[in-house]
Amino acid sequence: MGIRGSFPERRCVYKPGTFLNGFYESEPIIYGEHAYGFAKHRQHMLNVTDPTGIELWVDDDVFDLSTGEIEGYRRTLDLRTGCLEREVTWTSPSGKTVFLRTRRIVSFLREHLALFTWECVPVGTAAYFTIVSGLRGQAPAESGAAAASDDPRVGGLLTGDPLVLRKKRIGERTGTLRHITRNTKSSVVCSMTNDLRTENRCTQWPESTLTHVSHRYQVYAEPDVPVALNKYVVYFHSYDAESKRISGLAERELTRAEEEGPEALIAEQRFYLDEFWHNSDIRIEEHPMLQQSLRFNLFHVLQATGRNGRTNIGAKGLTGEGYEGHYFWDTEIYALPFYTYTTPFIARRLLQYRYNTLPQARERARELRHRGALYPWRTINGEEASAYFPAGTAQYHINADIVFAMRKYVEATGDLVFLHRQGAEMLFEVARFWLDLGCYVEGKGFCINMVTGPNEYTVLVSNNLFTNLMVQDNLFYAARVARRMRSNHPDAFAAVAQKIGLSDREIDDWEQAASRLYVPYDPGRGLYPQDDSFFDKDFWDFKNTEPYKYPLLLQYHPLSIYRYQVCKQPDVVLALLLQGWRFSMEEKRHNFDYYDALNTGDSSLSSCVQSIVAAEVGYIERAYEYFMKTARMDLDDINGNVKDGIHAANMAGCWMSLVFGFGGMRDYHGVISFNPRLPSRWRRLAFNVRVHDSLISVDLTHHGVTYTLLEGGVRRIVHETEEIELQPSEPVFRTVDLPGRAAQKAAARAAAREPLPEVARHGQ
Repeated sequence: MGIRGSFPERRCVYKPGTFLNGFYESEPIIYGEHAYGFAKHRQHMLNVTDPTGIELWVDDDVFDLSTGEIEGYRRTLDLRTGCLEREVTWTSPSGKTVFLRTRRIVSFLREHLALFTWECVPVGTAAYFTIVSGLRGQAPAESGAAAASDDPRVGGLLTGDPLVLRKKRIGERTGTLRHITRNTKSSVVCSMTNDLRTENRCTQWPESTLTHVSHRYQVYAEPDVPVALNKYVVYFHSYDAESKRISGLAERELTRAEEEGPEALIAEQRFYLDEFWHNSDIRIEEHPMLQQSLRFNLFHVLQATGRNGRTNIGAKGLTGEGYEGHYFWDTEIYALPFYTYTTPFIARRLLQYRYNTLPQARERARELRHRGALYPWRTINGEEASAYFPAGTAQYHINADIVFAMRKYVEATGDLVFLHRQGAEMLFEVARFWLDLGCYVEGKGFCINMVTGPNEYTVLVSNNLFTNLMVQDNLFYAARVARRMRSNHPDAFAAVAQKIGLSDREIDDWEQAASRLYVPYDPGRGLYPQDDSFFDKDFWDFKNTEPYKYPLLLQYHPLSIYRYQVCKQPDVVLALLLQGWRFSMEEKRHNFDYYDALNTGDSSLSSCVQSIVAAEVGYIERAYEYFMKTARMDLDDINGNVKDGIHAANMAGCWMSLVFGFGGMRDYHGVISFNPRLPSRWRRLAFNVRVHDSLISVDLTHHGVTYTLLEGGVRRIVHETEEIELQPSEPVFRTVDLPGRAAQKAAARAAAREPLPEVARHGQ
């Protein structure tokens, strides 16, 4: 559940919003010209019942921060307790002063529950309070997306009112609104309990309007005697349980929450977050603004994440309707590394979502006349929802991204149970897809044609470098897992093979295709072309492109962009990171220099990747500049669109920038290595990473780095080129080598451990 930070009095508010991960409405996509295989239905995360409203009148004056006088004001998001708090001292237009304190939590442990506490005290004089606390069904104009926009990142309006009120109920202390989606007929119930507590005289009664239910209280408030209200709110929808059961489930959850009380719920939230920060907190010494950014970003990533195996992470989290609440590759490439090495049980749940939508991926592959499975580029329910296939469905690398993230998770955790019961089936179906998608071309080898890589300013190309390298990685991994399972876990292998009809011939074919996969390379320039035709294009005229014309996608027709060497996302640079063991340090530096100059910065996915690779090749100050953009993107609204929601992938990328960038961590084929570099402006960087049952502390200064095994048994890591055996609670200190040199040695060492055949680079 995500609730935007609007004020409970519902005044001085830009746009309230309450979103439930995985709850959406669908309607047919209307194309001007339709073609076979186009995505059929939109999926749109809905702004559901608003639970935040607690309105106040002081005598006859409504509490409104745009009137009267604000004598004191403080608003805090407490990242330790997950509690949004506000304290206001306000003098009404008629001269009555009140002190108001509110608190709000959205529970991490109870996915259906939110708690609001509200307390008001008349300062020095008596006053009549009128308090109205309720649930507000969204009006038709508010229940769809943000206002229609030419910005494709925002999304459009749904046709008509997507939520239809089916039932409302108001009792002495409780109230319920039940809605149903117009097209999909999915039900959502929102129920509340209001508990007013005061020593003052009070009368109360329930109220109901066409779209709202509420409780009204009239209190004669004696001077300095508080009036307190605890408001418990729960949501259940038909994806949680059968529609006929969700009202009863909501009532039981409310009763349980009220019995335990607000302080117990806040303590429970604190307990959950203590464990989260123990694993994932990053400390940068003497930089409070930057420290705030890091914790703010990681907290929002946690809030955005589905943790039940049925939901995932929307591009805007649960903070706005940008991108219509869709899940992208952002999860696997940007968020899953964070969870894999800090909170692996959440990483497992996110991978389970992909397994649970494998049937839809199989159906999509069949629809496009392919074997295996093709995961959607953007989705909520597992079906493709991208209406623009050149930068949607054609981004077949989504398959490779999912398998890549799964492999990293299994290697970092040793979770063979997941691999054997769920992961292998996904892996083998994706390998089947690649073999069917690609073809052998004389003089080149196995090629992947007519795809779009991560760079959405270049589409429908042949042999995108990123895609080809990731496909090769997928195919080798699939063949190796199949053979290891057949030898070491024959029962598990037999179950998967029988279920999907896997033959030994297919496994051989995967390995052959991987061995002959075409990797384009220009020996004259010493560069890897982004794709077969990239170097045939002219350069974009950055010098004469005015700042207001960025992002380019809002100012130029796609064809005008596609004809140039220009990057929205750092396509090749990302390959240098994810497949880094394949490249020499000189190749990384040379290719980074070339492609970094072509990047527009139009995508929030860019700066963290550029920061990591810049740090690896020794450009520490440039890495720092990219990192600062990553860290402050939403708090400073660098892209000017945070009103539509936060940038969840960039927030997770903040962790990647520090751990993979300045911390220099790499996990090549299960070997954990560090090649740390500290920016000159920092004195200390410290973080923890979890590998198998071990929690490792990495504490970096300009003098060197200290590794400490905080939890778990003996663990081996590599510092630069030296293998170190960490013993529990025995810190190991090492000095830091020159930038870049040790990273090259570490990559070579990791590559030597990997029993994969060398892949020839093909000259163009």
